[in-house]
Amino acid sequence: MSNFNELENLYNKKRYDDLEIKTKKLIENNPNIAALHNILGMAFKEQNKYDEAIASFKKCILKDKKYFLAYNNLANILVLKNKHEDALKYYNLTLKINPNYSEAHYNKGNLRRDKLEYGEAIKSYNKAINLEPKHFKSYNNLGFVLRRLGKIKEALSCFEKAIEIKPDFIKAYNNFLFNSQYLDHNNFNQIFEKCKIFKKEIKKIDKKKIEPFSYLKNPNKLKVGFISSDFRNHPIGYFLVDWIKHTNKQYIEYYGFSNNSVNDDLTIKLKNNFTYWHNIEKKTDEEVVSEIRKKGIHILIDLSGHTSGNRLPIFINKPAPIQIAWAGFLATTGIDEIDYVLGDPYATPIKNQSEFIEKIFMLPDIWCCFSIPNYKIEIQNPPFLKNNFITFGSFNNISKINEETIKVWSKILTSLPKSKILLKTPELDNVEIKEEILKKFKENHINSNQIILEGGSSRDKLLESYNKIDIALDSFPYSGGTTSFEAVWMGVPIITKEGKKFVSRSTGSININLGMQEWIASNNDEYVKKAINFASKTDQLLNIKKNLREKSILSPIFNHKLFAKNFEAAMWKIWKQEK
Repeated sequence: MSNFNELENLYNKKRYDDLEIKTKKLIENNPNIAALHNILGMAFKEQNKYDEAIASFKKCILKDKKYFLAYNNLANILVLKNKHEDALKYYNLTLKINPNYSEAHYNKGNLRRDKLEYGEAIKSYNKAINLEPKHFKSYNNLGFVLRRLGKIKEALSCFEKAIEIKPDFIKAYNNFLFNSQYLDHNNFNQIFEKCKIFKKEIKKIDKKKIEPFSYLKNPNKLKVGFISSDFRNHPIGYFLVDWIKHTNKQYIEYYGFSNNSVNDDLTIKLKNNFTYWHNIEKKTDEEVVSEIRKKGIHILIDLSGHTSGNRLPIFINKPAPIQIAWAGFLATTGIDEIDYVLGDPYATPIKNQSEFIEKIFMLPDIWCCFSIPNYKIEIQNPPFLKNNFITFGSFNNISKINEETIKVWSKILTSLPKSKILLKTPELDNVEIKEEILKKFKENHINSNQIILEGGSSRDKLLESYNKIDIALDSFPYSGGTTSFEAVWMGVPIITKEGKKFVSRSTGSININLGMQEWIASNNDEYVKKAINFASKTDQLLNIKKNLREKSILSPIFNHKLFAKNFEAAMWKIWKQEK
């Protein structure tokens, strides 16, 4: 018994190498104790020694064919090795031995979720919850699946339930605050209250355990750090890669702190344009704060907000004298240690200051500058020339396409009975989601022959698909970001509805910067009228298709040198006015 207590203590202290050594010694004297092989498998797993872990779990099963924990642990490793069918077999064997093991139902739900089998995932999560009503992880992941299905209110209820069960479950707060942006509400007080509770649950690091500040107060060269898990082929990577290479390194240096081990082609390009690059994925908050302070960072920028892979607890500990939120999350972080949010005069007018705990700092022209896609994709003639009807389209994710949006789009399709709408997003690879979308359109009297649904594809194929549509229809209240930039680059104009939140005004800012204010509607009725009106102006659509890419490249939305200069000036202005 004392040996097992010692092993448990080593595991809880994350001393996995010591756990491996100690367990191996015990196995030498007790080779037939199944539990020891299971523990050794866990030690291997935590050290990413997956093949050794598999061998240990299988030895455990050989010693005791009813040791259900080993079956479950083996399945978890097989998931990590992308052997999903084998993993499913072992989850089922786990549950055959012990059908009341809630963790296996939860893990099986995760596997089903990752395979886009959302109906089966929901069943597994509900089984876990029925067996263990306080299984907070199942509530959280059930919320994730419901959000993917476009059921935002139900998803938020699940996240709230997870928080109710485990008040310090930071991931559930992140999910609640992120997914709240999909709803058309202006109850910012409710959001602020949730933010306060979220922040309260994060323990601050003892100041004695971290490095003191070491930045120069009057620098000749400003040091600006970025923290993100998305320095890769991801919208954040696309927002950075083209303008950051125009940095004037005589006056400013950019430091990258990556919370992800992905190292794709875009990561490599970004690394080459940062003065310093450090992977923090496996680092504790204490280690990261100390590293940032050692580097003498003047301004630290969060690129995640409440999205996946964020390190917001680091910012609560103030590793840099000035902290900024930008690009990854178009809403308040709720953290008052973050001093500013970067916006622009159109997406974040000063009247919207009440939405943010951070102070709005407006960049000139536009809040971000998109990178030109690295593909030679020609813009083809608008499809109406050969189809003799208008094809509308939206490539936004399904969570943005709510019932009100579909109702408005249906009015457009009803008014133009020959027209069609093309929806393209990876979620449409899921049969349940396809059926749900068709059902919602049918409830608005739209026949399926007016709807074209496409699933995920490589980025170059996705961009080519813009040649299949004449007019893009923006989602609301959560408007497009990357999809709007990409549509414009492919010569497709976008009708958007001006909302009251940052996430509702991002496409509007793009249109204003293109001098296309007339493509912004103020309400649903105007949105429908504009769509019908523009659909009838085929000469104008033809002209836009021919010229929009060149026009956009010359505009602030793709002018990387201008944005680099403006961003540098903004950093210096913020530093000087704060210090």
